[in-house]
Amino acid sequence: MGVQNPPSPGQPTRKGHSSSGLGLVLALVLPACLIAPPAAQVFSASGTVRGASTSEAQELADKLEYLRPSLMRSLPGVRQVDDLEVWIQDTPGLYSFPHSSNSDAEGLWSESHDRILLARNADDMERTLAHELVHASLGHGWHTLPGTLEEGLADYMSAKLVPDAAARLRAGRLASAALATGGLGMTLSIRLPNNPSTWMARITLSGTQPSANPQRDVFRLAAGLSSTKVTAASKRGYYGLAFVLINRTIERQGLQHLLNLCLSAEQQGYESVPRPWLLKAADLADTPEAWRTAALEAMGKAELVELLDMHPGFVRNAAANYLRDKGIQDLEGLEITLTLRESNTTLDLQENEAFTTALLAELTE
Repeated sequence: MGVQNPPSPGQPTRKGHSSSGLGLVLALVLPACLIAPPAAQVFSASGTVRGASTSEAQELADKLEYLRPSLMRSLPGVRQVDDLEVWIQDTPGLYSFPHSSNSDAEGLWSESHDRILLARNADDMERTLAHELVHASLGHGWHTLPGTLEEGLADYMSAKLVPDAAARLRAGRLASAALATGGLGMTLSIRLPNNPSTWMARITLSGTQPSANPQRDVFRLAAGLSSTKVTAASKRGYYGLAFVLINRTIERQGLQHLLNLCLSAEQQGYESVPRPWLLKAADLADTPEAWRTAALEAMGKAELVELLDMHPGFVRNAAANYLRDKGIQDLEGLEITLTLRESNTTLDLQENEAFTTALLAELTE
């Protein structure tokens, strides 16, 4: 996510009325509003890391030492930031006054300060660092990537650089894309011992579709900028849709092809890559239904396991209610499966220890 800085001192605030006096005030006040750096710092060849303690900073510096060179080798069209700093904070931010649009951000990149800001309680700090490093490292050739698509590229690369966190990231982004374009449907199936029939429940996760055509808005809105006014749910949807397009494009055409589209757009005088070029590269139709199908088809077993872990209650409650009605308190001999309807990806829930433990606890409480 990127930070938009306040207006430069002296910039007119209203057409025809200079604000030089106000600019002087801003010049004096804004530096005083900058958040003080964390107390401890660790220097490395890849940048300076600041945290609440030396051990906290050192742990992240070790990750930075691996991630930054790996990114520079694997992503074409990158630039070198000489004085990169990474700050670990309770809430990522440059200024002491609150900024509501940053309140849910786990990471921020400030180009004006060559600084990455990370939340101490980020879901996965290494993955978040990798994501922000992409923003920090993109060269001029990428500047024609439109809308929210830079976020999709940052997510794609962070999944590659931190493979242990890839399934969770993919699950969150793909589910968000599906929710933004119509919802996500699953089927829970239970077969009792010595019983040929199967009980089935259709489970649907639904969200608020940001607009009639969110797959078009993802090219128009820069949801990753702190200045873009969208709800948190809409932002998640646009991040998910951006990931769907970028993921499909790179899987089919490669990273260099995506960069070449950006370079070709600039050479031909476009401010951003035309939407038809990107849709063709990703083999996507311009309808919410096509994007929803693409998101769900990309979800495999690993992503479905993560989705179940993120939202454990909706499946467990449905299974518990049915088994209670049958007077069953033991899972011995049961067949319990969960299927993502659009992709036919299926999990054997009897093999998921976290699920069976929680289901048994609910049945016997």
